[in-house]
Amino acid sequence: MKKLPKGIPTFQELIEDGYLYVDKTEIIYKLIKQDKLNFLSRPRRFGKSLLLSTIEELFKCNKKLFEGFFIYDKWNWEDPYPVLSLDLSGFEDDSLHDFLNDELNRISREFKIKLESKTLNQKFGELIEKIFDKTRKRVVVLIDEYDSPIINNLKDPNFVESAQKTLNGFYSSLKKNNKYIKFILVTGISKFSKVSAFSALNHLTDISLYKDYSCICGYTQEELETNFKEYIVDLAIFSDLSNINLLEKIKQWYDGYSWDGENNLYNPYSTLLLFDEKEFAPHWFETGTPKFLIDIIKHIKDIKPILEPTKLYKDDLNGFDPLNIEDATLLFQAGYLTIKNIDKTKDEYEYTLDLPNYEVEKALMKNLVKIYTQIPIGDLIESKEKFWNQVTNGDCERLKETIMDYLIPIANKQRGQNENYYHALIFKWLTSSLGFEGYSNTPTYIGEMDIVLDKTDPIIIIEFKQSKTSSINYMINEAFKQMNEKQYEKLYKNKNIIKMALVFKNEEIGCKIEKNY
Repeated sequence: MKKLPKGIPTFQELIEDGYLYVDKTEIIYKLIKQDKLNFLSRPRRFGKSLLLSTIEELFKCNKKLFEGFFIYDKWNWEDPYPVLSLDLSGFEDDSLHDFLNDELNRISREFKIKLESKTLNQKFGELIEKIFDKTRKRVVVLIDEYDSPIINNLKDPNFVESAQKTLNGFYSSLKKNNKYIKFILVTGISKFSKVSAFSALNHLTDISLYKDYSCICGYTQEELETNFKEYIVDLAIFSDLSNINLLEKIKQWYDGYSWDGENNLYNPYSTLLLFDEKEFAPHWFETGTPKFLIDIIKHIKDIKPILEPTKLYKDDLNGFDPLNIEDATLLFQAGYLTIKNIDKTKDEYEYTLDLPNYEVEKALMKNLVKIYTQIPIGDLIESKEKFWNQVTNGDCERLKETIMDYLIPIANKQRGQNENYYHALIFKWLTSSLGFEGYSNTPTYIGEMDIVLDKTDPIIIIEFKQSKTSSINYMINEAFKQMNEKQYEKLYKNKNIIKMALVFKNEEIGCKIEKNY
């Protein structure tokens, strides 16, 4: 078993020290042959740095590192190119200008070049031109986390505005010196907006949603089962699960990311930590969630994208403006929503976004509960016991109080206005926050149950109704009429059953509980 490459972003170290590498060189080869100027957006800790490092070693013609991989017998190893590699994720100081200036000086020392220009954009352009003059080869430019200085400071509008101007001038050097450039790949979390700081990069081809490159980062199902075969067997034994059941659980937790609506990918960081620590946990969320996102979630205008599928158009996904953030766009670019389907039958492609997997759903809902209700995470266990006792004891009055404790802190502007909203909110609260196992919209032979918690004794079936005009009693009667006519309980013969109606009218909650035992 090769070592797991946790936190190893450099291809040379990964190969020379015997770490496992999931071969992406076929996709990389296609990218380099087909497209010269490229931009790729992917979430944090999704393999962007390793991708750039792999490309760097290819252009430097470090042949020995690629033995056994797809590209080994296809690359011209006798034709190296100079590589200018820049990583903006290291920016932490107050002065972005000084940071970029230091990086250019560092690279100039590597190439033994003396720079004379004073302004950043002229200095960057001079560096590219002088590398070309010295080597007589066009330059490969690789920029990692190009948007990091802005992404990490979204709460500071003054800094964002200043950084936009600095970066706009800096990146404009790439376009002005295109004749000296062999290949460009710029990566980041956000997609650039053509009307904001990153307009200087609008000559790049945004490959983020290209089907050909959809799997360039992350693990496919085949890559998981092929490359981690021994780790899967080992974890199955440790977890006392069959290989099939273990793979299904891994899929539920960490699969589901997609940038083309067809190919699903595993989060590489969480997958590696799963095999290393042998624990199903929100590994990526706990380490890959920047503070800015939690800060923004506190002030998010609309939590509906987290609760139910959201439909957007391509322009919505491409239009990131740091000073005017759309909630669903930000959540998509940060990795908390992903593409589940693309409707190509319309004049403009319609993208359906939803949560990718259980890891993200569980972690997001826990944090939302903590943010909106001020309930500490540790108190959720108590909330679960309260809910269970109130339901099994038929205590509707206290159950309504428990639910209101959860709902009241959510501002009116963030609330949905239909049954589906409450249905989704309560379901995710019960499963992701409180830890019950269950299903939503469970089909029967004559209908769908809104929510069923079927890993409990008794089994709990919940029907929702919402209206601004109908009375609470009318909606409760309609809910039970539906459950009785469609005979949901017949799916669970010889089981103890609780049927419950939860109905919502403006700020009022109605409840009725019936037991069959």
